[in-house]
Parts: sequence; structure tokens; C-alpha cells
Amino acid sequence: MAELDKNQLNQLVYEIVTQGMIVANVHGVITRSNNSACRMFLYPEGGLIGINVDELLPEGLRKIHQQHRADFAKKPEKREMGNGYELSAQKADGTEFPVEVSLNHTTVDGELCVVALITDISRRKEAENKILEVNRQLEEGVKQRTQELNEAVRALEESQHLYTLIAQNFPDGTINVLDRKLNYIFAEGKEFVRSGIDRGKVIGLNYISLLPIDFREKVESELSRVFEGLPRTFEIVSRGNTYIMSAVPLYDEDEGVNRILLVEKNITEQKRAEQDMINALKKERELNELKSRFVSMASHEFRTPLATVLSSINLVNRHAENGNMESVNKHVGRIKNSIRNLTSILNDFLSLEKLEAGKVEYRPEEFKLCDLVNSVVEDIEAMCKPGQHIELTCGTHTDVTLDPQLVRNILFNLLSNAVKYSAECKQIHLTVDGSDDIITIKVKDAGIGIPEDEQKHLFERFFRAKNATNIQGTGLGLNIVAKHVELMGGTIDFASRLNEGTTFTITLPRNNPASE
Repeated sequence: MAELDKNQLNQLVYEIVTQGMIVANVHGVITRSNNSACRMFLYPEGGLIGINVDELLPEGLRKIHQQHRADFAKKPEKREMGNGYELSAQKADGTEFPVEVSLNHTTVDGELCVVALITDISRRKEAENKILEVNRQLEEGVKQRTQELNEAVRALEESQHLYTLIAQNFPDGTINVLDRKLNYIFAEGKEFVRSGIDRGKVIGLNYISLLPIDFREKVESELSRVFEGLPRTFEIVSRGNTYIMSAVPLYDEDEGVNRILLVEKNITEQKRAEQDMINALKKERELNELKSRFVSMASHEFRTPLATVLSSINLVNRHAENGNMESVNKHVGRIKNSIRNLTSILNDFLSLEKLEAGKVEYRPEEFKLCDLVNSVVEDIEAMCKPGQHIELTCGTHTDVTLDPQLVRNILFNLLSNAVKYSAECKQIHLTVDGSDDIITIKVKDAGIGIPEDEQKHLFERFFRAKNATNIQGTGLGLNIVAKHVELMGGTIDFASRLNEGTTFTITLPRNNPASE
């Protein structure tokens, strides 16, 4: 794989992020921005460079933002997404829109640089407003329905016929009148028709006895309080439907409260719509949290190799002037290793982005698996630590019909991990064998192992075990491996003991001309 220079790496980092990303100096002048930021603020490509970040705010907020920048410069600190701030931004055409901003900072050549990841949350705000509107409408609906019920009670006293007509056409629910023993006196509503119940046959029956056993006690308790003159509203769920129950007392001049009016309203669709919106908001919050973790992790993982490259370049120049070629070669090697690490990180990011976007397709072809395995081993051995060696055993029946690129990615990730997490002079074993139907690949190392209480998280995105925090990595490799294995219709398993090593076992169909 061709090595990328520093400028290409920087450009890939900026453009892989789908949110707006800008870098500003201590004076607030934008020095870098990605295309997503330009599109978000309706600027042409590169049009944000050189302008002050204050110009991206509504005019009424710019003065106070200048003070905020000054305070931040005195005491810079990281700020993640979803911290409760209500922020507004302004596009080039003057349009204002809500945003969330994640801030991080670093020092370059002694000067403070601030990195901002900007997310347009207009759609989320619209969804939140819709939920508020639905709740308002529901509350108004309850009030309106209560008013309608009171009118229906008065109408019942004036004309039983009119009351019956109203009740018969009550949508998605029922209107019922119960006596003090909670027996039906009156029952109407379209919900009876939908449920296939003959409402004429329920008159005289006990309302509670017809309910599912699970909530008979609750409903009876609520309705008993209505006879004390207390209107009640509560919900029950029956056979997958949600009902809101509203009960009010009916007064008799001589006997007081001797009946109650009970209205059942089927609100299943409203509940489902509300839950869908809540789930959408939850998913968006999770995505924003993931993006914040990505920015934090990327900032950390890129800083170390880039610092190594910069320091080694300076030392190379110094040693070259003195003719010390041994030191020059040493630092050139450090630069190459750092570039290789950066390339690996970027490849993980690009692979994850393609997988999330559904752009990775299964493209099977016939090939000799042992030839591909030998090629990967040769590449990996160049990365081995002193004394490390990969012991390869490749059996028979290894002519396969699979996706060679996906297989290569799987092997490269597992073997490079084995090298990275194993000490010097530790051997790595790679075994490839096959039968008529399946191919089995095993990668065994004698490395640091995975703590037992953390093994359940091994294939999650950005997961790093607590004993691996000092070893460079993105926490994406095994997540990508698992998804590639799944694309080819295979399975992946592992066994690991702390400080003894880990063995990964992958099983693939030997001939899979189409994805499962």
C-alpha cells in the first residue's frame, strides 16, 4: 500500500468527518475547514478560510462570543456534544439555525488552536417541537373530550336518543355508563364494532369481570374513587392496544353519585407515533455521542505519530548536516513507522465509514487462499518486533470462492493485532485449513490477552481493553473484522486469557458465490 504524506493525511481527516469541522487561531480567525462546514454555512469550497468565527454567529451574539473566546483562550478546556448549551449559527445568506458544537484544542508552534466539530440539529429541533405539539394536542384533546363528555351527560338527561347517536359514533373508543356495582347500564362506540363485541349483550354484565385479570384490581380501584366524586384518568394496555380511560361521576339529585360515565379511547397509534419520534431522537443522540468519541479518539491517536514525524524530521536535518547517517536512518525508520500507523488508522476510519454507509459489497471470486495468506504474512512480518515470527500452517482444500479483499482485510487486522499486542520474541501461529464445505482460519498469539470482564465488548466500535490503553489503536479493527466475516456468511469466535494470549477462530463457507 502506498504511503500517504502528511498533507494527504490531514486532508483525509478533515473530509472523512461528515459534520462541519473548522480550526481557528487564538484570534478566532479560521485557518482550516472541511467541505461539510462550507456547505453547512453556504460558503464556497475554501470560503471560510480567513474569516473570523464570530461572523458565523447571529449579529446579536457576536460581541458576547468575543468575550467567550477570550475566556477560552485563558483557560481552554474540552467541550463535548450534548452538554446542554442552546447554540445558534448564521449562514452566509443570513439564515439562523440551531447547532451543537464540540470543542477541542491543541498548541502548534506555541500558539493555541481550537478545533470545532459543528452539527446542524435543525431536524432534531423540529422533531422535539413535533413531540411538544403532539403532547399539547393530546392535552387539548383530553380537555376537549372531557368537555364533550359533560355535554353528552347533559344531552343524556335531555334526550336518550341524542346521547345514543353521539355514543354510537364515538371514534376509536367506547362510551359506557356503569352503576355502583360497576355493571353496564349503557355501552356504545365504534371500538365495540372493531372488536366484534355485541354491545347489546354486555348490558347488565359486570365491567370488571370482562377485563383481563392482570389489571382488574387497578381499574376497580380507580373507578371506586370516582364514586367518591373524584374524576380519574389512567391508561391500560390490552392485547397490544393502549387505551386512555376517563371516568367522571354522574350525580342524581336524590342519591348523589350513583353512576359513572367511563370513556375508553384507543390511543395506540398516537403512542406508536410518539415512541417512533422518541426512538429517532435517541438514535440521533447516540450518533452525536459516537461522533464526539470519534473526534476525541482521532485527536489523541493522530497527535502522537504526527509529533514523532515532526520531531524526527528536525533531527534528521540536524544529523544529516553532521554526517551521522546511523541516526538519520534511525529517525527515518521512526517516520516510516508513524506514517504506517497513521495509514492504518485512516484505513480503519474509511472502512468503518463504508460499512456504515452500506458501500462495502461482497464480490466473490475463485482464488487460492494459501497464496493470499502467504502474501499477507510477508507484509506483516515487516512489522514484527525483534524475535517475533509468524508460524504459518496452510492445509488442503483451500481453493475458495470468496471475496479476496475482505479475506485480506480480516487477516491483516488479526495478524497486525497479534504483533502489536505481543512482546518481542513471542511467536504468532496462523493456521488455515479446509474441508469440502468450510474454511477455518486460526490466529493465535502469546500477548497480553483480554480481561474476562471486558470480553463481551470486544467487537464493539472504539472498544479498547483497559490493559491496552498504552498501545496505539483505534478500537475499530475487530468491529470491522466481524462485519467482514458476516458479509461472507461466516462466524468468528475467540478464547483469551489475561497475560497468556488470544486465539481467534474464523469459519467461512468454502464456496460462497453470493452473500447469505
